[in-house]
Amino acid sequence: FSGEGIRRARMLYLGKADPYNPWISPLYADLSGLPPLLIHVSDNEVLLDDSTRLAEKARRSGVDVELKIWQDLPHVWQLFKLSLPESTQSLKLASSFILRHLKDKS
Repeated sequence: FSGEGIRRARMLYLGKADPYNPWISPLYADLSGLPPLLIHVSDNEVLLDDSTRLAEKARRSGVDVELKIWQDLPHVWQLFKLSLPESTQSLKLASSFILRHLKDKS
């Protein structure tokens, strides 16, 4: 999943839609009122900049955000549970995040 791959897949994803439509990209949405966000991204991920921009925008909108930048992992590494121990670590952190915030609501 690279910058060039994104450029090739852009039209498949967007079709004729406006790329600045907030339903297409949350970077252009009003994020106020969102529940807490957990963002896991790798330092070599093509979406790193978008992830950090989303975290900052959400924080400015009053959203509780946890951003964790992992080291040297592929896009959606959480799918590679059998070969990447970071997959299990990320999924456990996500589970804890969800349970912690559900507990806060009860």
